Amino acid sequence: MTAPKNLPHIVLILCDQLRTDALGFMGNRLARTPNLDALARAGTVFENLFVQAPVCMSSRASLLTGRYPRTARMGGGSPLLDPREVTLAEILQHADYRTGLFGKLHLTPQEYTLKTLGSDRTISDARVFLEAAGLPPMPDDPCKRNYGFQHVVGHEDLLWGEYRDWLRARDASLAARLPERPWAPWPGWRRLCAEAAHGLPDVGPTILPPDLHPSIFIAQSAADFFSARHAEGPCFLHVSFTDPHPPFAPPEELFRLFPPDAMPLPRYADTGALRWPASLRERWPDFSGVTPENTRAVIACYYAMIAMIDRALGHLIAAITATGDLERTLFVFTADHGEFLGDYGLFRKGAFHYDCLLRAPGFVSWRGQLPAGRRLTGLTQTIDLAPTILGLAGMPPAAGMQGNDLALALARSEQIGRPWTYTESYRALWGPFVDCWTLRTAGAKLNYYPRDRTGHLFDLAQDPDERRDLFDDPARRALRDDLLATLIEAVHSQTDPLPRVMCQY
Repeated sequence: MTAPKNLPHIVLILCDQLRTDALGFMGNRLARTPNLDALARAGTVFENLFVQAPVCMSSRASLLTGRYPRTARMGGGSPLLDPREVTLAEILQHADYRTGLFGKLHLTPQEYTLKTLGSDRTISDARVFLEAAGLPPMPDDPCKRNYGFQHVVGHEDLLWGEYRDWLRARDASLAARLPERPWAPWPGWRRLCAEAAHGLPDVGPTILPPDLHPSIFIAQSAADFFSARHAEGPCFLHVSFTDPHPPFAPPEELFRLFPPDAMPLPRYADTGALRWPASLRERWPDFSGVTPENTRAVIACYYAMIAMIDRALGHLIAAITATGDLERTLFVFTADHGEFLGDYGLFRKGAFHYDCLLRAPGFVSWRGQLPAGRRLTGLTQTIDLAPTILGLAGMPPAAGMQGNDLALALARSEQIGRPWTYTESYRALWGPFVDCWTLRTAGAKLNYYPRDRTGHLFDLAQDPDERRDLFDDPARRALRDDLLATLIEAVHSQTDPLPRVMCQY
């Protein structure tokens, strides 16, 4: 690939389990996100951006390949992204970018790394896992190593080795107090919810100060890389925070900014008359013991974790500004999926495909190159981001990418939107994850559970809170049939476009 001249630096910021409505630039008045808000104001916000899978690994694989999880064979549980898939980082490395991953990549299985391989550090070289995953060996290719990332500073939910080293160099006594297993109970963690609060044993602030928090470790590692390498040529930084994924454990200092008593409770504390598919009910955690006080504590901790992320991003933005390259830098922001956060009496994530789980925050921001202060209400998907990033850098999408390149429409301030979005859950080894296929249009939504041969149907124009299930309503049969037909079309469209058809015979 011949790279265009004057390539921008690219910073792809990803948060884990971040709701769209928990950010200042999305209208939340309690949020403390000044750095993200400033980037959003300087760019274009996607108000209706939807993920292709509401779980970490599948969604991240989809984001970085521009392909549907089904096409990339990234289902439930903890699979491995086949390294034959082409990632955004690999493409950019071929175009002479200096590529770095900072934080949570999560394209390789964490638990297998920790328990089977005995490592507490991210192993992003897929070749280590190929035999166990039943995949054929691959010849060594520098651009394929670590999914295209030349420099990796890992930090994942279970894999804290690199963070421990960083913390030990700054405060050995504090590092010694960390539990051997990340976020196991330890004296430095003031848990707020009693064990009786089923499913919520991991809520409360810790003694880790903000300047030694994992979010700072991630952002500062990215800042150091940029400061050292930016003068050599264009840089691609994938800055991927583990928060605000559970455990809900912010620094005490930031937790005090969000008194639990001041946190508003969700509008609905139950799923109403919504039918539970049998395959899902038997796997769902019991949150019946969670009190309103518990819910407010979760929300306060969640907002404090987001404030910690924003503070950490301030370090990275300051480092880029100090080099004089801020206006040469394209920022892209999103999340891998949302979080229930007490809505409908639910917490964490699962195969109940409410919008609070499927809708992701997102913006693109590039000073002087893209319109500022624009907000797009049309439907978009996270698989659109990789081809759009390439388009903004003057490069075509990779063969096999299924997302839309929105670069030209963004630059021209044109209308952007799809007729529908598609999200899929797969049955995992454990937990509230079963097969669920969701087709969403601007005005309606269909969730279909193929193992149960049933689903949910919502008229979003009349019922934006998804309370009235119309799946078996005879008066809405035509709408259901139309969405089912479109759902089949959506699934069919995920047939791998590779290899390309070159001739009839």
